[in-house]
Amino acid sequence: MSKLVSIIVTTLNEEHYIEDCLRSLKNQTYNNKEIIVVDSCSKDKTVDIARKYADKILIQNCIIPAGRNIGAREARGDVFLFVDADIALLSNWIDIVLPYLNEDNVVAAYGDLFPKEGTLKAWLAYGKEELSNLVLRRAKIPCFGKLGTAVAIKREAFEKVGGFTEKNACGEDVDMSLKLRKRGKIKFVRNAKGHVSMRRFEKNGYLKVSLLWFMIGSFYILTKRALLSRYSRDYP
Repeated sequence: MSKLVSIIVTTLNEEHYIEDCLRSLKNQTYNNKEIIVVDSCSKDKTVDIARKYADKILIQNCIIPAGRNIGAREARGDVFLFVDADIALLSNWIDIVLPYLNEDNVVAAYGDLFPKEGTLKAWLAYGKEELSNLVLRRAKIPCFGKLGTAVAIKREAFEKVGGFTEKNACGEDVDMSLKLRKRGKIKFVRNAKGHVSMRRFEKNGYLKVSLLWFMIGSFYILTKRALLSRYSRDYP
């Protein structure tokens, strides 16, 4: 029998992105799945849209990592797939990634995320993230955050590391990557593709956000502390 995959999406006022995201998850060629949306008290139509696609909707005022943990506690699956609300995955994403989780000592797997916006600035930002991710992989400290989060994690490994840290509102992807790396391998699967909105870059400036992400990641790797306390709220 195929493994149940629990897909967990956290939202906050995502009416412009959530339908594209959830439709891509609902239309996955892998059938044994459930979709859980954890909404942080959205004031727009996010929840109304989510009801068309989600198997379960949980509403609680929380930052992103706490929302992911809430979803995981309600999930029934053997594998947790955490996806940002502004990401749309290609329909075969789960089918491509799951075989890698059957490999010895692999505890998590993630794929490639391309910008939805086709501008030169967007692709330059992608190139910078691609280079950073490559350097981390070569340094044996892979981080699944790549312009956003779309990562499949074995339930057993997730629970053993205690889930996402809720002490920090930023750097939770780096923290989880470092914790998972102690339990096994994090696999980068190039053919598992998706598209992510570059809205953070468009809103706050490509150079500013690129430098901020670099500082957040570097600071956390070196100190194990978050550089900003409210990142997940200030940059939704």
